[in-house]
Amino acid sequence: MQDFILYNAPQSTCSQRVRYVLHAKGLAFEEHKLDLFTGDQLKPEYLAINPNGVVPSLVHQGRAVTDSAVIMEYLEDILPGAFRPRDAFGAAKMRAMMRFIDEVPTPAIRVPSYNLAFLPHYQAMTAEEFQAVCDAKPLRREFLMKMGRTGFPEQEMNEALGRLQRGVQRMASWLSDNGGPWIMGDEMTSPRPTTTGRC
Repeated sequence: MQDFILYNAPQSTCSQRVRYVLHAKGLAFEEHKLDLFTGDQLKPEYLAINPNGVVPSLVHQGRAVTDSAVIMEYLEDILPGAFRPRDAFGAAKMRAMMRFIDEVPTPAIRVPSYNLAFLPHYQAMTAEEFQAVCDAKPLRREFLMKMGRTGFPEQEMNEALGRLQRGVQRMASWLSDNGGPWIMGDEMTSPRPTTTGRC
């Protein structure tokens, strides 16, 4: 049995970034792919791992860590590497960038993604079946209710695309300001401090 068990979905962008970190750190892991369209994430056995009913979740030595940003920080905590600056200011700068990404482009991508990927499944349901799906989603109930079985209207699609554009522009400015090729400079986060002092 692997020390790391990842519950995820291939099309989930949150799952993708956790898989990236696991592979970049060279960590072997057992993978459980959940079918989001059939509701694997809402089955009792998965809700016992992640009561929010979303992916990904990482089980490490029998203990569950949920939320992709938290999982990435956890992996860096237990196996420090190139993903977080060692100096306090650099780490704070990285976390501020992550907060922006999680606040602006991440929720924005859900609108076109759900319209394109999930809406056909919901349109094939009765009103009662769709309501049951909404009620079963701990984190996404109101979001799904707002989308309904007709999808998000053009105005909301345009607002989401605008937020995505702002996200891309902000990340482009980070690349330019820090000289690339990574957002924080010439390493995945930032150059390591040359001093031996601890933060």
